[in-house]
Amino acid sequence: MATLKDIAREANVSVMTVSNVVNGNLHKVSPQKAEMIRALLKKRKYVQNETARSLARANSNIVAIMLRNIQDENALGSAHNATLLGAMIRKIQLLGFYAMVNLVETQEDIARNLQSWNAQGAIFLGMFDREIEQIYALSSIPMVFIDSYSNVRQLSNVGIDDYKGGCLAAEHLLANGHRAIAFISPPDHENGVIQHRLRGFAETLARHGVPFPPAHQLVLESDVDQRSVEQTVLALEWLRSEVTAAFVTSDQMAASLIGALGSHGIRVPEDLSIVGFDNMLISTQVSPQMTTIEQNLSQKAALAVDILQHRLQNPDVPAESRVLDVRLVQRATVRRT
Repeated sequence: MATLKDIAREANVSVMTVSNVVNGNLHKVSPQKAEMIRALLKKRKYVQNETARSLARANSNIVAIMLRNIQDENALGSAHNATLLGAMIRKIQLLGFYAMVNLVETQEDIARNLQSWNAQGAIFLGMFDREIEQIYALSSIPMVFIDSYSNVRQLSNVGIDDYKGGCLAAEHLLANGHRAIAFISPPDHENGVIQHRLRGFAETLARHGVPFPPAHQLVLESDVDQRSVEQTVLALEWLRSEVTAAFVTSDQMAASLIGALGSHGIRVPEDLSIVGFDNMLISTQVSPQMTTIEQNLSQKAALAVDILQHRLQNPDVPAESRVLDVRLVQRATVRRT
């Protein structure tokens, strides 16, 4: 790979002259020399060393993405995370930035990544609300959080109406005659998202005079772990005489359950109706196709990047927090009783 020194030697000019052409400082170079150097850069297929450039200037053009990773799990095994991350990276690149993805488990991981790279800004996914104040203490760069319910002031956040999602799921199942409904989720890990979906679900049942006993709240330890799925199916078998439906807080989790239920002779929706959450591609790939609560992940990703870019351009602007709407997508996993 050609270097600036190689180009300078061949053009019989200084390295600084070549650097000025590469960086667009053309007022310091004659038009004839600039044209000659550009031709050599093209001929030698010169590629800028962005690492060196970022060390030499204040702006690195790097946006760090911090994604929560639970120990012994793969955060990118989640279709939700992978879809959101892919949309953010695409948007970041379109704006001329470089995306640096970091899987983090602890505060120490976050601190190390923020301090090791000259990132201009950062987007955080899956952070615990109790951590956010500590994260702000680590760095003064612009930050945007996704799906946070922290009450920290000056927090820029993009989320969805999780409470409404829980309400919509409960209302749809109630409208179809279901009265004994399970709520299936991963452990909340202090996760406001799950808590708000549960609150919307439980309060909607209560408004209709429908009890929600503790036995109807099931925890799926991992939506990609077959052993955890099987344990949940066994719990549903135990509740089968009373439970006719379930609200599952992710499509990936719901799809795993549908497959496992079938292997246990429990048919969806004939024996158990299911409402998922997210409206991921997998919701149309299972049989029967899944009724689910839709959130627009592409819009969420683009908005998070837009807010960060705005803060990069105007560091003193007030924090911006946005809540996106959700809606029910009706397909074939809910039957009328």
